[in-house]
Amino acid sequence: MSKKSTVKSNAEQRGAEEAAVSKAALLDAIAEGVIVRRGTDIIYINDAARKMFGFDNSSQEISHPSLAPWIHPEDRLIVEENYNERVKGGEASNQYDFRIIRSDNSLCWVTCRASLLDWQGEPAVVASLTDITGQKEVEKSYDRTERLFTNIFRLTPEVMMLSNMRDGKILDVNPAFLNVFGRRRDDVIGNTTENLDIWADATFLSRFVEELKMTASMTDVPATLKTRGNLIRHFRLFAQKIDHDKDRLLLLIGRDVTDELVHSQDLQRSRDNAELANRAKSEFLANMSHELRTPLNAILGFAEILRDEMIGPIGNKRYSEYAQDIHESGKHLLEIINDILDLSKVEAGRLEAHLTWISPVECLETCLTLVQQRAFDGQISLKNDIDRSVLLEADERLVKQIGLNLLSNAVKFTEQGGVVTLILHKTANAGLCLSVSDTGIGMTPEEVKVARRPFGQVDSNLSQKQEGSGLGLPLVSAFTEKLNATLTIDSQPGVGTRVSVTFPPFKVKEIEAETK
Repeated sequence: MSKKSTVKSNAEQRGAEEAAVSKAALLDAIAEGVIVRRGTDIIYINDAARKMFGFDNSSQEISHPSLAPWIHPEDRLIVEENYNERVKGGEASNQYDFRIIRSDNSLCWVTCRASLLDWQGEPAVVASLTDITGQKEVEKSYDRTERLFTNIFRLTPEVMMLSNMRDGKILDVNPAFLNVFGRRRDDVIGNTTENLDIWADATFLSRFVEELKMTASMTDVPATLKTRGNLIRHFRLFAQKIDHDKDRLLLLIGRDVTDELVHSQDLQRSRDNAELANRAKSEFLANMSHELRTPLNAILGFAEILRDEMIGPIGNKRYSEYAQDIHESGKHLLEIINDILDLSKVEAGRLEAHLTWISPVECLETCLTLVQQRAFDGQISLKNDIDRSVLLEADERLVKQIGLNLLSNAVKFTEQGGVVTLILHKTANAGLCLSVSDTGIGMTPEEVKVARRPFGQVDSNLSQKQEGSGLGLPLVSAFTEKLNATLTIDSQPGVGTRVSVTFPPFKVKEIEAETK
């Protein structure tokens, strides 16, 4: 070879190298990853591609000079087929996706656009890579959501329908829809609900759609539909607008509530009948006050005459004992009737409270006097601690009944040698608390609940020996509520019970202030 030819060959080589350097500088400046491949070897890779493979900068050399180890095994075939077709000049894909394995073994999805060019005087394939990992994750999430929706759509027992809001044509329905309305799928898809004649009210759908245009969704909308065999059923509808491929779709979900409505109506009728019967019973008992008390008072009066021999001696003392028994039984019966009548007034809403400013001391002293003999007979100590400096806005009769019921219960359920204490003290917030405590049998929390119910009686040896209607605490609770007070019960078996009635501050004032 002549010297001139050698110089020319060297110049061409230098020119090719300089061109390659210029190409490399240009390719390093772009954001997309670029790989130049010849055969199995990577002969050039730019900085953006290095970062895709997990290398931070251009000074780091890739550990595999071949491209194959960097491609996911499942995707190597498509990459090789496209490379070989492109080198042979065949029909190779202009763009395709595959996964690369990064240096930290994580996966990166890329989309590849490749072409054949001359690189440093020889043919090579240059591939432009764009990271689409995020896009693939979104697609994967979308596919997962779509599969989930499809499963719900197919398996839910509620009626579901997807239609186009523009023309009302049905795009899809679930098996429950076909079963409820007795239709074949081919008859439904592409049709409209108007043509299917499923609405009991022909104007309902147009009104429903017009209202839906003002909002994105609607829930719990009542509707009546004609189901299989033209049976009228009641539904609750849930609607959601969905934007899909420039179309606005309507997802409609219907839940059949006919049985629930019938059951609810039956329950309401039963409840109304029970309340009516209970009110009639309460009103009857409340109206029978005079008729029940008058003969009993007569019996008590004549029993007292016989017992005390007011007209003259009976002659046989046993008759006096019988008269005493009649008097005691009649008195007990009258107390029960009075309690029942009072409770009936409460239930009938006829309990009245005549509120005035009273001295609670006088009421409570009367109550103590009435139970004193019973406490003495039972060898029970009766104590009291009463604040005499207050006035209370209340009904005097109801306060007396509260005090008497609480004291009677305490004495009744306290054994010999026990103590019953009545306390009336101001509270920390200037209210007033009336409490009656005893050292009696006490109750568990469950027994307290029983005692607060009408006719509820605690099952114990002592309570079984005592006569009573089980209305003491329920009446106290009703009277307390009527006076805007609160009732609390603290009890412990074998220790005793304390029942407290607390009046709010606006119901209480000092006697001195009233005098001034």
